This record gives sequence, structure tokens and C-alpha cells, in this order.
Amino acid sequence: MILYLSSTQHTNLLDFTGFYEPDSGMPVKKMVGNFVLKQFVVYDMRSFAHFTNVVLDRPAFGDTDEEFAQAIQEFLTMYSARVTVICEGLMQADPLFQALLDCGVGNIVCDTEIREIQQEIRECLSDQGMTRYAAKERPDRPGGQEHYRFDCKNVAVAVVGSQSRIGVTTAAVGLSAWLARVGASVCYVEAHAGGHLAALARGYEMETEEEGWQFEGVHYRSTKPKEDVNFVVYDLGSDFTGKRELLERVDIRLLVCGTKPYELGFTVRLQASLSGVYAHLLCPFVAEGMKNDLADALQNDYHKVMFSEYQPELTDSDCNAKQYKNLIAKYIAG
Repeated sequence: MILYLSSTQHTNLLDFTGFYEPDSGMPVKKMVGNFVLKQFVVYDMRSFAHFTNVVLDRPAFGDTDEEFAQAIQEFLTMYSARVTVICEGLMQADPLFQALLDCGVGNIVCDTEIREIQQEIRECLSDQGMTRYAAKERPDRPGGQEHYRFDCKNVAVAVVGSQSRIGVTTAAVGLSAWLARVGASVCYVEAHAGGHLAALARGYEMETEEEGWQFEGVHYRSTKPKEDVNFVVYDLGSDFTGKRELLERVDIRLLVCGTKPYELGFTVRLQASLSGVYAHLLCPFVAEGMKNDLADALQNDYHKVMFSEYQPELTDSDCNAKQYKNLIAKYIAG
């Protein structure tokens, strides 16, 4: 999947690729406007963490060249997407060109003629990317070495959010990815009407299976799997209407809840709707100094509060490994 951040003069620049077609194997999400890249990376990119390619039209960003390159470098420390920069007329002698190479960005579109620009874009979006420039190699991100044994069968985990866009799918996929990484067999089930699963399968180029897809050891389904696994993670989204019975009979409930002033009302209502039902509250984006006070306010005999770390890449589970382990610790056999 391609995220294209475009200026108004380049809105149609990717039209020739055919990726906007409904049956495209690499669909494009286009956003047009004026951006500040660092702000976009910090505040907005988490909504597009599953995208595999990010195309940045340089005129769309108000950052200085130095700020622009620094923001890309910060982006690449958090996300695994391939970055392409479109900057007509940029010369190899320009400081920005070298800064992009130093960041590990070799996909640089800098010609000024439309046919040559299109050819460069084709190269950048090809499987191998643009190879004409010597970009600095990006180091592999470190991963944990934990590995456990699980004897459990079909342990059901329900993940539900207090409101939309609070990070339910991020938590559900992150938990599934972590379980697979540490040795469990696991199936993620999209149990809501959001319809994200097919897009995720295309974006991550998941391997097709009889009932769905498989990626990095996780089975992805839209219904409960026929085969036995150690864990089944149900992504219920933010509305469990009609799924109350499922939510009450699962083994583990994970409630993804916001803690900002305008979010707390939704959180309290979700807790009240599950009064007397054991669950974990997972609260994202909480300042360190606020955690104790929020835990005191939200925790009760049935609801245990945990705080999640920023997880920019959907399947990168290491940043919240401690939280995920606490959630399923009693099922670890060895």
C-alpha cells in the first residue's frame, strides 16, 4: 500500500501507475495539502503504519531541508516502510540530496521532464526500488530473544476499544505478532465490519491460505479458525454490539482506552458497560507523570490498568512485549 503526501501541483503525479484501480495490488492513499513532516510522523503516521511505501512530494512540506531530512530519519527509526522523495530539479551536489542518502533513502525523483519523472517513479515503486544511487544501509531493528512453550488450546482474547481510532487493531495485531514471535500458534480474527483485513493482506503481501492469510507465523481470518491454535485474538473494533456473548465468554479481555480529557467519558462508559467483568485496560499515549493518577482513577477490583508504549509499526511488537507478556503470563508452560 502506498501513502502519497502531495502538494496541490502534483496531485495527479501517480495516476499513470494504475495503482488507483480497485483491483490494484498496491493501492494508493493520497493526501493533498501543506504538511510539516515531523508533526505528521509523530501525530498522524500511526494511522497509516501498515502502509509499505510512503511517497513524499517535497513542495508539500513547509520544513526546511535540514528539518525534512531529520524527520525522515526519525520516521525510518520507527517504521519499516520504503520512502520515496519527489523533488524536481534537486541536484546530487545539493545538501538535501546527500542528507537523503545518509538517511538511507535512495528513491529520489529529481528530473524535471514528465516522462523521465514517470520513469523514476516506476523505478522507485518497483520491487527492488531505485538502484542508481548509493544510499546508506539502514541497520536492522533489534528484536527480543524470548521464546516460550505453550500447552494451551484456543485461548480466546477479545480486544475492544472505547472509541474509534483508539488503536484496537494495532493492539490486536501487535499481540498476535508477539505471541507468534515467542513461540505460540496464533490466529487473528477481524470480528468487526471495518474491513481492514483485506487491505492489510495486500499491504503486507501476506501468503494466501485456504481460509485467509498467513504472515510471520500469524494466521489472519475473518471467522474463527477451524484448526486448533494456542491463542485466538478477536479484534472487535470499538462497537461490540451483537458480540456481548463473545466478549463475556472469552478468556482474556483487553480494553483499549483513551485517557485524554475528551476521551475519558468514552473510557468510563466502556468500563461501566463491563462492570463486574474481568478485563485489562490498555491505555496508549500517557505521560509518565500521569500514569499513577490515572491508574488510581481507572483501576478497580475487575479492571487492571496497563500503559502501552508507542507502536508505530503494526507488526512490531517488541515495544509492548512486557504488557503482552503480563496479559498471557499464566498460559506460559515453560
